Amino acid sequence: MAVNKYLLLALFFAISIGFVKSQDLLEKRISIKISSQPLDETLKKLGDAGNFSFSYSPDIIDIKSKVSIQADNQSIREILTELFKGKVTFRAKRKYIILQKADIPEPDENFDLNGYIIDNKTGRKLANASIYETATLASTVSNQFGYYKIRLPVVPGALRLEVRKEDYIGKSISVSNRKDTFLHIRLNPDTLQLLSNKLTPREQSITDSLHRKVVVPKIQLVSHVEMPEETLPDTQPAARDYARLKQTYQKVQNNLISAFASAKQAIHTRNISDTLHRHYQASILPFFGTNHELSGNVINTYSLNLIAGYSLGVSTLEVGGILNVVRGNVNGFQLAGVSNIVGNNVTGFQYANVLNITLGNFQGFQGSNLINYTGRNFSGFQVAGVGNVVVGNLDGYQLSAGYNYANTVRSGHQIGFINYADSSATVPFGLFSYVYQNGYRRFEFSTDEFNYFNTAFKTGVSRFYNIFSLGFNGMSAEKPLGTIGYGFGTAQNLGKGWMVNADLTGNVVLFKDQEIDEINAGLFKFSASIEKKLGRKLALFAGPSINLLTGNESGRIRNGETNGIKPFWLGRKRDQSKTGYSWVGFQAGIRFCN
Repeated sequence: MAVNKYLLLALFFAISIGFVKSQDLLEKRISIKISSQPLDETLKKLGDAGNFSFSYSPDIIDIKSKVSIQADNQSIREILTELFKGKVTFRAKRKYIILQKADIPEPDENFDLNGYIIDNKTGRKLANASIYETATLASTVSNQFGYYKIRLPVVPGALRLEVRKEDYIGKSISVSNRKDTFLHIRLNPDTLQLLSNKLTPREQSITDSLHRKVVVPKIQLVSHVEMPEETLPDTQPAARDYARLKQTYQKVQNNLISAFASAKQAIHTRNISDTLHRHYQASILPFFGTNHELSGNVINTYSLNLIAGYSLGVSTLEVGGILNVVRGNVNGFQLAGVSNIVGNNVTGFQYANVLNITLGNFQGFQGSNLINYTGRNFSGFQVAGVGNVVVGNLDGYQLSAGYNYANTVRSGHQIGFINYADSSATVPFGLFSYVYQNGYRRFEFSTDEFNYFNTAFKTGVSRFYNIFSLGFNGMSAEKPLGTIGYGFGTAQNLGKGWMVNADLTGNVVLFKDQEIDEINAGLFKFSASIEKKLGRKLALFAGPSINLLTGNESGRIRNGETNGIKPFWLGRKRDQSKTGYSWVGFQAGIRFCN
């Protein structure tokens, strides 16, 4: 069995190599001069000069007709095209060129244009040039020898052949002769573009499905867009983060497209900067739809993608069963079963069950069950089950059951479990909010009548911040082991280093030798304090508090027997039967400020 496998592999490679060589045969260049010789003798001399043979039936050509040839370093394809003038077709197979009589097309059939794309200055044949027709979206790419062949329909109206090649000036050719034509197309180099491209190489070699080397440029999905200086100065860490994030998401987008695109489609995306428009588009996969291999250069009014679609833009509506990928802008509605990826701006409504990625600005509504990402500024509502990200300015609302991130919140609010902003002009609402530039942060250490030692971390903005607290009494016999608490607070700046705070916290009370499932006591505290800064980073504070202690067991709290700050009891006199107490207390300590 192993021997049979090796034989099959060897046969496969032999066939592949033979196929490639047969393609090269028509591109073999020879020089020959024949004057008024019979056709059969002429073909024999051509075969001898190129080290191959012709295969044909004498019934299809007049082998005794006299012909003349004068070729100086021309390809076999060019010589045979000139010799037979479209009356005979030819194809290469191994070391043979097979001649067949050309069919006379019916008036309503398609016709072929073929020839070479040539550098007008050097005469070099240009590989990887894009040739397309805008009305029908028929397209092709010149092969490694610069040869192209495009099939066009015989339709009423004007047909224009567009030719584009990176670093060359594009050309538009009117097609008036609706029959098979051998047409050389010459392009002039774009000297300014060539000069700018000397700085960085942008091409890599890969092998296409015909097992021959072609040069395929990497796909550039969107033009480079810089963040405005007033939004993200280069000195801010967020600017560097934005560049890294954008690079990562562009790489993801490139890889998604490359998974569906062939070498020819990638070349079209690189070569063609023209914008094409279509009212309707339907596709099964990227490049497998009504826009064919030019879908990456088409802006669609309405777009329907059964599995996944790829386009330059959408102006009204796009619906995708799994994935929508747009290189440029989206205006209107974009809906996807799994993900929407947009290389530039979105204005309108965008929803996907899993992921939305917009690398430019967003205005409108962006919703996802998992994650939304906007690479620049956002205005509107961003709603996600897990997380929202805005790398630029936020003018609107972020709502998430998980996290929200925005570089600068200028208006609206962040509402989520965790909120982060580099700077914020508004109040974030969540269980944990962190504002880097102009936020409110305090690390504080204090004592009160309930705990000998307290520490707390406050984060958010001064108008509304989160409080995480921890209290501890050591191994004191008359006090609980400690407390763990969470709450909210607000602060008002009084000027000249003075500030007033109002905090509300809820605390779990822990006793010695108590299992986790036995925890049943809680302390609720409302406190007010005055803060005085002693320097830029240090402050003292003190103030009263109102406390309510509840639990399921009586006699566990005996604060009256303690040393230190004495409480002022509220309500009935304490006794061993009570499970709840309330009192007025006092706290004092130091704070480390941001």
